[in-house]
Amino acid sequence: MLEEDEPLLRKHAKECRDAKEHDRYLALHAVSEGYAVPLVAKIFCVDESSIYGWIKRWNEGKDLADKPKSGRPPVFTEDEKKDLKHLIDESDPQAHGINASFWDCAELRKYYLTRGKDVSEDAIRNVLLKMGAHYIKAQIEYREADLERQRAFAMQFYEDSQKVTDDIALLFQDEMSACTSPHKGYGWTFNQRLIVKASQSHKERLNVFGATSPIDGRRVQLATKIAKATAMVKFLEKVDMVYRNKREIWIYLDNGPVHRSKLVKLWLLAHPRIKVRWLPPYSPDLNPQELVWGHDRRKFLNNQEFIDARQLAMRLSWFVRRLKPEMVKSVASLIQIESLLSFQV
Repeated sequence: MLEEDEPLLRKHAKECRDAKEHDRYLALHAVSEGYAVPLVAKIFCVDESSIYGWIKRWNEGKDLADKPKSGRPPVFTEDEKKDLKHLIDESDPQAHGINASFWDCAELRKYYLTRGKDVSEDAIRNVLLKMGAHYIKAQIEYREADLERQRAFAMQFYEDSQKVTDDIALLFQDEMSACTSPHKGYGWTFNQRLIVKASQSHKERLNVFGATSPIDGRRVQLATKIAKATAMVKFLEKVDMVYRNKREIWIYLDNGPVHRSKLVKLWLLAHPRIKVRWLPPYSPDLNPQELVWGHDRRKFLNNQEFIDARQLAMRLSWFVRRLKPEMVKSVASLIQIESLLSFQV
């Protein structure tokens, strides 16, 4: 009799996450409350025989869950998944007779075909995703980089950041090159290809100098065609003006030639309010301004042509002014520096 099972059927109906099983428990709960089987079958749009079959299954095992289906065998066995992970971690297709410098799904399919396993690229992609792999753009870590110097820098930066007050500005600076001709980037389209019309007869480039505060999300930027050392001085003058109400300006620079040029050194000597902190050599990944440049390229410069350098400079300035500080702070991440603080030998 189902009457005595009413509380258990109600409990299963509430907790069940499978829609079909949920309906079965609700149907039997209705029967346990005294509703006739023909009426319950009509309400749940099933045959009466289905209701009687559910009653039989319930009386036999107090369960209405579907039994696991055997289905097709997995594309990759557990041992093959371990081999696949080793291939990705090793990252050397040529060691396995594949003429490529890195693994993608097409090259992995070739690898398995040489070993008698015919598996599609989609199947390989799906199993890699399920294993937690990511197909992402590579980042460069220079062999010349000194980990101990990077860790010492991270410690010093942490100490400096604790000393920042309202009358101190903390900035990371860097330069990039921007062109009036578009650089190819990603974008949605309903066509077979994403076409960006551009002229190759006239190109102009700008040197773009920028500094970003990862603390308050404020940016200072200068786009110019003048020589880099002279432009750097112009940029520092702009920083000096923007933060004229600050007692000190701490600015982190890489070891590029323009930053150590005689012209820049003389200007800094004449402006002691600006304190230079040096990034470790070969460590662009520790400069949040590099992340800011990447954001600018993805969101604005890519797939866009400009009439001339003047228009490029004006529209880039317009784009930067519209960025909200909170968004800039999220882009100018300090995660690479913070990861060095948690690094254990």
